[in-house]
Amino acid sequence: MIKRAVLLVLCLILLLPGLAYAEEEHPASLEKPASLSVRSNESGDLLLRLTHPQSIMKQMEEDEYYFFYEFDWKINDGPWKFNKSWDRRGNISLFEYYETTFDLWPVCGIINTIAHDDRNSIDIPIFPYVFELDAFDFQNNTYSFRFRYVYEYPDGDGYSHIVSPWSDVASIGKASAAQIPDSLEAPRNLAGELRKYENGQPYFHFTCDIPESVEEANKLVKVWNALDWKIGSGSWATESGELLFEEGSYTLFDKMDIDPIDEGGWGEINIEENTYYFRMFFKLQKPDGTIVRSPFSNVVEIGTPAFYSGASSWAEPELDKAAEYGLIPDILKGADMTKPITREEFAELAVLLYEKASGKTAVPVSPNPFTDTNNPQILKAFATGITAGTSATTFSPNVLINREQCATMLYRTIKAIAPDADYSIAGVADFPDQKDISDWAVEGTKYMFKLGIIKGDSNGNFMPKAITTAQQAAGYGMATREAAVLMTVRTYEKMDDISATKSVSDTGGDGDATSLPEGYPSDIIPLYKNGKIVSVERKTFDTGDVGYAITIDYVGEKTSEVNGHYAGLMMQADNYDGIIGVKSHHYGNLGGYRIEIDFTQHFPDQYSCTVVIAYYKTN
Repeated sequence: MIKRAVLLVLCLILLLPGLAYAEEEHPASLEKPASLSVRSNESGDLLLRLTHPQSIMKQMEEDEYYFFYEFDWKINDGPWKFNKSWDRRGNISLFEYYETTFDLWPVCGIINTIAHDDRNSIDIPIFPYVFELDAFDFQNNTYSFRFRYVYEYPDGDGYSHIVSPWSDVASIGKASAAQIPDSLEAPRNLAGELRKYENGQPYFHFTCDIPESVEEANKLVKVWNALDWKIGSGSWATESGELLFEEGSYTLFDKMDIDPIDEGGWGEINIEENTYYFRMFFKLQKPDGTIVRSPFSNVVEIGTPAFYSGASSWAEPELDKAAEYGLIPDILKGADMTKPITREEFAELAVLLYEKASGKTAVPVSPNPFTDTNNPQILKAFATGITAGTSATTFSPNVLINREQCATMLYRTIKAIAPDADYSIAGVADFPDQKDISDWAVEGTKYMFKLGIIKGDSNGNFMPKAITTAQQAAGYGMATREAAVLMTVRTYEKMDDISATKSVSDTGGDGDATSLPEGYPSDIIPLYKNGKIVSVERKTFDTGDVGYAITIDYVGEKTSEVNGHYAGLMMQADNYDGIIGVKSHHYGNLGGYRIEIDFTQHFPDQYSCTVVIAYYKTN
């Protein structure tokens, strides 16, 4: 009781002196509250999040009306606690009513005196003693809340009131359906510029677009922006443990001014000597203390352009071309180019090449199959068949990649850009270290070598990957960032020539090019139903063996079932090697045949795909 009385007295002392009634004019009506949500915090107390419509804010700020909020609640299916009618004249004020009748706080208060965020929202704490409880029991009870606005003005020797409709009901506990999200979309279209105060001191100004889903999440729980930063080739603040730029009130905003000099540690802003990089993300905190973070936005750079750093002198001319072509992704801007490249970095590089060369915008796969990344660029690379995961649920974004993996990902990128080009590798000799190249990488490595995009060492070795412990320790066969960017530049410059080539069927002049070859092992690899054979070509394999490649189109068939049919057959093969995704590859020896099956879903259509079955007899 002492705590309640103290809080009530403080409330009255702080609020009543500032309350001024309009003597003549009163609002005609009050709009219904925009939204109400309720959540618990780590202490077991509740926070009610009130969001006001623009009309209420205008009446407070421009018309200078003072409004009360008034809460009501119930437990389970019990009656509402208050539900008092204020639509007629009374002889006591709201504060007097709640003080003498229930002696509870904060059943009502004046919203004008509470700081609101940019979304017109405020958080009001509710403690168990309001319910005359020691603690809330969310397992066995449901606590429901609503609130409304009340405008009070003197009327003779009493008071009259204008009352809004009640808000929608917000509940928490056993029967509550409201869920705080487990993920957030990234900020969109982050933009920034350097500005100056009147005294000439520089500061940064940023704007961004906030996705609707984030706005909705902010109605349930406080969401705020965080700005990550780095200077030149330094580390991002999120990686080095430096402080992020966050508003002290932890509110959601689409405009933000940052004064790093006031923040400390930056000395002075010098855009003539430094490049400053920024990227934004959203955060929220769940009641159990868990922080939910969105992916990063695009990267904004302010200052002297620094598209790369630490590059080898021999790589700089082509790196400059990459910057000119717009082929350096955000994740590599300002990075030390001599360092090894990760799967995530290369995926972003390949997607940028695909979009620049094709003129198309890749679409991320949905839902996200991976548990270790939500980078939309990786999801784009997966959707277009440029890359696959390291398992059904993992991508391993920070794993370094080797030369044969780079060659294969670039090969798939080129095929995604120009699917009808000629990808023959006939006549390309084996490398001296051919035995070290993985089966699934042979086509890609030879084709990229044929184009002159990826070259070997002075002895002709491709150096696909490290084989020995000593090679692993020396970083043998690994791809650097600068080498990967150079491969991309060369690919981009050759795309017109690549697209101009056409795949030529070689049926040997005998037989129907849309009929199965004589002796096709249909008992081993039966065709899935309702497929249309569009071509049958003779194929010379890397081993020198001659067989066939059969291309089959499926329309109207569930692509997962088509892929599952061929995957199920091939998983019985000896030396099976496969990748499953929007583009799948199944290789192995089965029933006396070498069989290689490539599956491509015509993304995002789940009822259209192409299957290529290549085979030759091994005995």
